[in-house]
Amino acid sequence: MGFGEIILILAIALILFGPEDLPDIARTIGKVVFEVRKATHDLTSEFQNSMDKPNPPNTQAPQSGANVPEPEEVLLKYDDESPKDPLAELPLDMVSYEEKGASR
Repeated sequence: MGFGEIILILAIALILFGPEDLPDIARTIGKVVFEVRKATHDLTSEFQNSMDKPNPPNTQAPQSGANVPEPEEVLLKYDDESPKDPLAELPLDMVSYEEKGASR
């Protein structure tokens, strides 16, 4: 932004808000800009700290004599039966789309 543009913006602000309110508006804008910069800096530093910090190792290793259950393996099986109609499980008092004549 050049010097001429800053003078033009200040002149428009002086005409719109008047000389009495201009310092209060500038002070409020300054506080808002400060808070936004502070929040941005805090967020950036927190993110950077979390990226720089190594993950802690797992300290709860199983003991050699402990009975540790192994996860069960679940296999999906394909049944040769025809699939059940999911609408057959619905209560009879529910309205289907076909009865009302709605199209899909």
